[in-house]
Amino acid sequence: MTSIFPARKAPDNLPRPVHWGTAAVCRDEEFHPDVWFPVPTDLVGIEFAKGLCRRCPVQMRCRTDALNRGEEHGVWGGLDEDELRAVRRVRRAAAAKQAAQEKQAAEEPGALAKAG
Repeated sequence: MTSIFPARKAPDNLPRPVHWGTAAVCRDEEFHPDVWFPVPTDLVGIEFAKGLCRRCPVQMRCRTDALNRGEEHGVWGGLDEDELRAVRRVRRAAAAKQAAQEKQAAEEPGALAKAG
């Protein structure tokens, strides 16, 4: 019987790339995990977490990852819960607009050039 899997496997001792999160400020044991999840009405706590994010070398990677995963709670990449929701709302609106333009272009050749 023939297998669909290769007979040889890659060795498991190959070096793996270091995950970007290992360089994050939030990995520092100095800060309790609750720092990143302040109560939404705790403006001082939110600003404290954002201040730590601003000095983080992987802030943008964290933000992008949180937006892609749909994080709803806490401070991620320097954005609080309300800011994360706002960015997602803008992204959805842009995607809907692009989809409508593509649909219109498919129905009416040359419409995309006019819409741009």
